[in-house]
Amino acid sequence: MGKGMAAIAFFLPLVTQLAAQSQPPAILQIYREALKPGVEAEYDRIESDTARKCAELRCPHAYLGVESLTGPKEIWWFNAYDSVDERKRVADAWAKNRLAFSVLGRNSKRKARLTDKGVNVFADYRQDLSAGPPWLMGHRRYLVISVTRSTQPMNGTVFESDDGTRFFIVAVQTREEATSAAAARTESRVFAVRPLWSYPAEEWIGADPEFWLSGHPSNR
Repeated sequence: MGKGMAAIAFFLPLVTQLAAQSQPPAILQIYREALKPGVEAEYDRIESDTARKCAELRCPHAYLGVESLTGPKEIWWFNAYDSVDERKRVADAWAKNRLAFSVLGRNSKRKARLTDKGVNVFADYRQDLSAGPPWLMGHRRYLVISVTRSTQPMNGTVFESDDGTRFFIVAVQTREEATSAAAARTESRVFAVRPLWSYPAEEWIGADPEFWLSGHPSNR
Protein backbone atom coordinates (compact mmCIF):
# COMPACT_ATOMS: atom_id res chain seq x y z
CA MET A 1 0.00 0.00 0.00
CA GLY A 2 1.40 3.41 -0.97
CA LYS A 3 1.91 6.16 1.57
CA GLY A 4 -1.08 8.18 0.37
CA MET A 5 -3.43 5.18 0.42
CA ALA A 6 -2.18 4.17 3.84
CA ALA A 7 -2.98 7.62 5.17
CA ILE A 8 -6.46 7.51 3.67
CA ALA A 9 -7.08 4.12 5.26
CA PHE A 10 -5.83 5.43 8.60
CA PHE A 11 -8.27 8.35 8.64
CA LEU A 12 -11.21 6.64 6.92
CA PRO A 13 -13.13 5.92 10.17
CA LEU A 14 -13.42 9.66 10.80
CA VAL A 15 -15.44 10.61 7.72
CA THR A 16 -18.77 10.88 9.52
CA GLN A 17 -17.55 12.25 12.81
CA LEU A 18 -18.50 15.93 12.89
CA ALA A 19 -20.58 18.44 11.00
CA ALA A 20 -18.84 21.30 9.21
CA GLN A 21 -17.46 23.96 11.51
CA SER A 22 -18.44 27.55 10.76
CA GLN A 23 -17.20 29.45 13.82
CA PRO A 24 -14.86 29.01 16.81
CA PRO A 25 -16.09 26.64 19.51
CA ALA A 26 -17.97 28.06 22.49
CA ILE A 27 -15.66 26.19 24.87
CA LEU A 28 -12.03 25.29 24.23
CA GLN A 29 -10.24 22.75 26.40
CA ILE A 30 -6.49 23.38 26.44
CA TYR A 31 -4.11 20.82 27.92
CA ARG A 32 -0.46 21.84 28.06
CA GLU A 33 2.51 19.62 28.85
CA ALA A 34 6.20 20.52 28.78
CA LEU A 35 8.66 17.97 27.38
CA LYS A 36 11.80 17.01 29.22
CA PRO A 37 15.07 17.24 27.24
CA GLY A 38 15.89 14.47 24.79
CA VAL A 39 12.53 12.66 24.82
CA GLU A 40 11.09 13.90 21.52
CA ALA A 41 11.44 10.63 19.59
CA GLU A 42 9.82 8.48 22.26
CA TYR A 43 7.07 11.02 22.81
CA ASP A 44 6.39 11.02 19.07
CA ARG A 45 6.06 7.23 19.02
CA ILE A 46 3.58 7.23 21.89
CA GLU A 47 1.37 10.03 20.59
CA SER A 48 1.38 8.67 17.04
CA ASP A 49 0.27 5.32 18.44
CA THR A 50 -2.48 7.00 20.47
CA ALA A 51 -3.87 8.82 17.43
CA ARG A 52 -3.71 5.63 15.35
CA LYS A 53 -5.58 3.67 18.01
CA CYS A 54 -8.20 6.43 18.26
CA ALA A 55 -8.89 6.07 14.55
CA GLU A 56 -9.10 2.30 14.77
CA LEU A 57 -11.42 2.40 17.80
CA ARG A 58 -13.56 5.29 16.53
CA CYS A 59 -12.99 7.47 19.56
CA PRO A 60 -15.90 9.82 20.29
CA HIS A 61 -14.34 13.24 19.80
CA ALA A 62 -11.77 14.96 17.58
CA TYR A 63 -8.67 16.50 19.16
CA LEU A 64 -5.81 18.63 17.89
CA GLY A 65 -2.16 18.37 18.89
CA VAL A 66 0.31 21.23 18.34
CA GLU A 67 4.02 21.57 19.17
CA SER A 68 5.81 24.76 20.14
CA LEU A 69 8.49 25.95 17.71
CA THR A 70 9.50 28.97 19.81
CA GLY A 71 9.87 29.33 23.55
CA PRO A 72 9.88 26.32 25.91
CA LYS A 73 9.25 22.94 24.27
CA GLU A 74 5.59 22.22 24.96
CA ILE A 75 2.79 20.20 23.44
CA TRP A 76 -0.70 21.68 23.57
CA TRP A 77 -3.88 19.65 23.07
CA PHE A 78 -7.19 21.19 22.05
CA ASN A 79 -10.71 19.82 22.41
CA ALA A 80 -13.65 21.91 21.22
CA TYR A 81 -17.22 21.95 22.52
CA ASP A 82 -20.25 23.93 21.37
CA SER A 83 -21.87 23.86 24.82
CA VAL A 84 -21.57 22.55 28.37
CA ASP A 85 -24.08 19.85 27.42
CA GLU A 86 -21.87 18.68 24.56
CA ARG A 87 -18.87 18.59 26.88
CA LYS A 88 -20.83 16.29 29.20
CA ARG A 89 -22.01 14.09 26.32
CA VAL A 90 -18.43 13.67 25.11
CA ALA A 91 -17.25 12.76 28.61
CA ASP A 92 -20.02 10.17 28.86
CA ALA A 93 -19.13 8.78 25.44
CA TRP A 94 -15.50 8.35 26.46
CA ALA A 95 -16.57 6.57 29.63
CA LYS A 96 -18.69 4.13 27.59
CA ASN A 97 -15.90 3.40 25.11
CA ARG A 98 -13.87 1.44 27.62
CA LEU A 99 -11.34 0.07 25.16
CA ALA A 100 -10.48 3.53 23.81
CA PHE A 101 -10.38 4.96 27.31
CA SER A 102 -7.99 2.22 28.43
CA VAL A 103 -5.69 2.83 25.46
CA LEU A 104 -5.46 6.54 26.28
CA GLY A 105 -4.86 5.75 29.94
CA ARG A 106 -2.10 3.27 29.15
CA ASN A 107 -0.30 5.64 26.79
CA SER A 108 -0.70 8.49 29.25
CA LYS A 109 1.18 6.41 31.83
CA ARG A 110 3.85 5.54 29.26
CA LYS A 111 4.61 9.19 28.57
CA ALA A 112 4.34 10.43 32.18
CA ARG A 113 8.11 10.28 32.72
CA LEU A 114 8.70 12.26 29.52
CA THR A 115 6.82 15.38 30.58
CA ASP A 116 6.32 17.73 33.47
CA LYS A 117 2.90 17.82 35.11
CA GLY A 118 0.25 18.92 32.63
CA VAL A 119 -2.03 21.94 32.99
CA ASN A 120 -5.68 21.61 31.95
CA VAL A 121 -7.83 24.70 31.27
CA PHE A 122 -11.32 25.33 29.91
CA ALA A 123 -11.75 28.69 28.21
CA ASP A 124 -14.82 30.41 26.76
CA TYR A 125 -14.89 32.00 23.32
CA ARG A 126 -14.99 35.80 23.57
CA GLN A 127 -16.33 37.01 20.25
CA ASP A 128 -16.54 40.54 21.66
CA LEU A 129 -12.76 40.58 22.21
CA SER A 130 -11.79 38.79 19.01
CA ALA A 131 -10.51 40.55 15.90
CA GLY A 132 -9.41 39.37 12.48
CA PRO A 133 -10.26 36.10 10.73
CA PRO A 134 -11.77 33.58 13.19
CA TRP A 135 -9.76 30.48 14.05
CA LEU A 136 -11.57 27.29 13.09
CA MET A 137 -9.98 24.38 14.92
CA GLY A 138 -8.09 22.04 12.62
CA HIS A 139 -7.72 24.67 9.91
CA ARG A 140 -4.32 26.09 8.94
CA ARG A 141 -0.96 24.53 9.70
CA TYR A 142 0.53 26.96 12.22
CA LEU A 143 -0.81 28.84 15.23
CA VAL A 144 0.54 31.99 16.85
CA ILE A 145 -0.68 32.09 20.43
CA SER A 146 -0.44 34.85 23.03
CA VAL A 147 -1.33 34.10 26.65
CA THR A 148 -2.01 37.18 28.74
CA ARG A 149 -4.25 38.83 31.31
CA SER A 150 -3.88 42.18 29.62
CA THR A 151 -7.04 43.98 28.61
CA GLN A 152 -5.32 45.62 25.64
CA PRO A 153 -6.95 44.77 22.28
CA MET A 154 -5.05 42.39 20.02
CA ASN A 155 -5.81 40.58 16.79
CA GLY A 156 -6.80 36.98 17.21
CA THR A 157 -9.59 34.64 18.24
CA VAL A 158 -9.89 35.01 22.00
CA PHE A 159 -10.71 32.39 24.62
CA GLU A 160 -10.86 33.37 28.29
CA SER A 161 -10.54 31.07 31.31
CA ASP A 162 -12.22 31.56 34.67
CA ASP A 163 -9.14 33.21 36.19
CA GLY A 164 -9.08 35.91 33.49
CA THR A 165 -6.29 34.43 31.39
CA ARG A 166 -6.83 35.12 27.70
CA PHE A 167 -5.59 33.02 24.81
CA PHE A 168 -5.27 34.97 21.55
CA ILE A 169 -4.98 32.54 18.63
CA VAL A 170 -4.03 33.45 15.07
CA ALA A 171 -3.93 30.68 12.45
CA VAL A 172 -1.72 30.86 9.35
CA GLN A 173 -0.65 28.49 6.60
CA THR A 174 3.15 28.84 6.48
CA ARG A 175 6.06 29.10 8.90
CA GLU A 176 7.03 32.42 7.34
CA GLU A 177 3.56 33.85 8.03
CA ALA A 178 3.75 32.55 11.59
CA THR A 179 7.15 34.14 12.21
CA SER A 180 5.92 37.45 10.83
CA ALA A 181 2.73 37.37 12.93
CA ALA A 182 4.65 36.50 16.09
CA ALA A 183 7.09 39.38 15.55
CA ALA A 184 4.20 41.85 15.55
CA ARG A 185 2.68 40.58 18.80
CA THR A 186 3.75 40.61 22.43
CA GLU A 187 3.98 37.44 24.53
CA SER A 188 3.46 35.28 21.43
CA ARG A 189 4.73 31.86 20.46
CA VAL A 190 4.64 29.85 17.25
CA PHE A 191 3.15 26.34 17.19
CA ALA A 192 2.98 23.75 14.41
CA VAL A 193 -0.05 21.49 14.03
CA ARG A 194 0.99 17.83 14.22
CA PRO A 195 -1.33 15.63 12.12
CA LEU A 196 0.17 12.35 13.34
CA TRP A 197 -0.61 13.29 16.95
CA SER A 198 -4.14 14.51 16.24
CA TYR A 199 -7.50 12.80 15.76
CA PRO A 200 -9.02 14.95 13.02
CA ALA A 201 -12.61 15.67 12.14
CA GLU A 202 -13.80 15.10 8.57
CA GLU A 203 -13.95 18.79 7.75
CA TRP A 204 -10.36 19.36 8.88
CA ILE A 205 -9.26 16.75 6.37
CA GLY A 206 -11.51 18.21 3.69
CA ALA A 207 -10.07 21.69 4.18
CA ASP A 208 -6.45 20.52 3.65
CA PRO A 209 -6.29 16.86 2.57
CA GLU A 210 -2.65 16.98 1.48
CA PHE A 211 -1.60 18.09 4.96
CA TRP A 212 -3.76 15.71 6.96
CA LEU A 213 -3.40 12.63 4.77
CA SER A 214 0.37 12.92 4.41
CA GLY A 215 1.16 13.66 8.05
CA HIS A 216 3.02 16.68 6.71
CA PRO A 217 6.53 15.27 7.32
CA SER A 218 8.18 18.58 6.45
CA ASN A 219 6.98 19.86 9.82
CA ARG A 220 8.66 17.12 11.73
